Amino acid sequence: MVYGGKPSRGCRTCRARRIKCDEGKPTCKRCEKSRRECGGYRPEFEIVHRDQTGSTVRRLRKAADTQQHQFTAARPFVFVQEEPEPWRRRHSPSPSPESALTIPLAHRASCYFASNFILVPVGVAPHGFMEYLVPLMGTEPPESALRYAFNACAFSLLGHRARADGVDLAKLSLKEHTLALAQTHKALGNPASASTDSTLAAVLLLCLYESITAIKESRMLAWRSHIDGAVRIVQTRGREEMCRTRLGTLLFTAVRHHVVSRILSSGLQLPLGTEWWMSGGDTDSLFASCQRFALGYSDLRAESNQLTARASRSPESFREIRELARRIQSLDRDVADWLVSIPEEFRFRTVCWVSEDAAGASRGSYGETEIFPGRVDVYPDFVTAMAWNIGRVTRLLLASLNIRLAAWICAPVDYRTTPEYETSRGICEATIPDAIASVPYHLGWHINGKRLGGSGLSAFACGEEGACKALPALFLIWTLTCIKNHDIATDEQRAWARGRLKFIAEEVGLKYAHIVNEVNIRFPSMMIRQDGMFASIDPLRPEMSGFKLTPKSVPRTPESMASATQSPSPRSTD
Repeated sequence: MVYGGKPSRGCRTCRARRIKCDEGKPTCKRCEKSRRECGGYRPEFEIVHRDQTGSTVRRLRKAADTQQHQFTAARPFVFVQEEPEPWRRRHSPSPSPESALTIPLAHRASCYFASNFILVPVGVAPHGFMEYLVPLMGTEPPESALRYAFNACAFSLLGHRARADGVDLAKLSLKEHTLALAQTHKALGNPASASTDSTLAAVLLLCLYESITAIKESRMLAWRSHIDGAVRIVQTRGREEMCRTRLGTLLFTAVRHHVVSRILSSGLQLPLGTEWWMSGGDTDSLFASCQRFALGYSDLRAESNQLTARASRSPESFREIRELARRIQSLDRDVADWLVSIPEEFRFRTVCWVSEDAAGASRGSYGETEIFPGRVDVYPDFVTAMAWNIGRVTRLLLASLNIRLAAWICAPVDYRTTPEYETSRGICEATIPDAIASVPYHLGWHINGKRLGGSGLSAFACGEEGACKALPALFLIWTLTCIKNHDIATDEQRAWARGRLKFIAEEVGLKYAHIVNEVNIRFPSMMIRQDGMFASIDPLRPEMSGFKLTPKSVPRTPESMASATQSPSPRSTD
């Protein structure tokens, strides 16, 4: 028998995860805190009298493999599908300072990616994200487009957050990305592989790669082209064909998520229409509901663009514009009603209020503070939080569209004197602080050294629950961009949103945040100016136009915490 070191008395789950167990009874606190099932403890006899020969041989073989493949793009972390559903991950070691030197670089990168982007449902709610990679990655050969795309994302993300001595992760990531593009092009040219699940998943990973590495505006265009390619694959296969399997359903829902982002950020018309996209995949969840509202807004925006471009200010045109405005207000009421009717298990809770002094805003720029003065909310999970924010952003966009139509109707009178403007402004003033209050939860803010936690409806597929993850930061980019660019936001709110986008780009490693942060636009005033209804306003140069919104004061702590969670009236736009 070979001596293998001091035996571990930790629980089976912690030993499988290669982390220190606190050996609490009857279950360890580590498992309880991370909401994992504790595997229990080995008998003392088994610990003392264990046969170590087999384990020693395995360790020696692993060390030899490590030396041989340390700096090669070895097959990444392997995921398997357990039966029956749902899919779960294989218990595997998490990267840590102690084990990083003995784990192949490719394995470290893939586990790091899984611990930052792949969410698997672990509760009663089906809230996962990118979990389609779990079954696909376990069967893909090393030379496949999906494997190369996964490696490119994993190496790039790790390179932004960690150092690998002697290895240029950016160069390695670019090499894998080049191979991924070549293999994807080859797969798309073969009818047998052009529309398979693995090819579609590879295209979606290429979209993500652009968000991680984007440094120029051309990257934004590349991201959009990949989404367009994914849409064409879905069209080729057909919605019904894709949604016959669980894996196809997950992929269809993932493509729809990218389509929503594409449409909202570009202003283009939705391909195939809202009903087509919302009739397949996930249709009943909180996430699906907010997507339906966002796509409904895109339809109304397309109609607005057409009407304002060709309208001749005739009585018929006025009637069409007013009817469209009523539909916009109706959709906004639907979104507001939905927000206040979300079930209790998916609602946020306010954990504290932060004063201006405590946030540090009084000692420097708002762009440098972690927390904007006001309340701090936590959510059951990151996907639920994203659904809330998509609903809020949809209300901000609908309010802007309503203001734009009001300006068209009342021109040349100042649209800021209309009741429609006051109503829409009130909606935005109530909605923007709600979105801001969700940001600390997404970015892993700590209170007294403890992480802001949720109820555990989902968990990352690998590693420990860290303070700041890439996926929730990615969810935040569009929300912060809308706050930064909105007319109704205060100067302090815009500066703070810019600071959080900078943090996401530089600290989290999602360089796409730099691109949107550098785009200097303002809405709805720029849309109104483009329509020719109020050409004298330049929202980016208020000193020349005389256009300046009334400054807002920082919200004060309410007398009771109950008022912190009250939602706006669902009929506030009446």
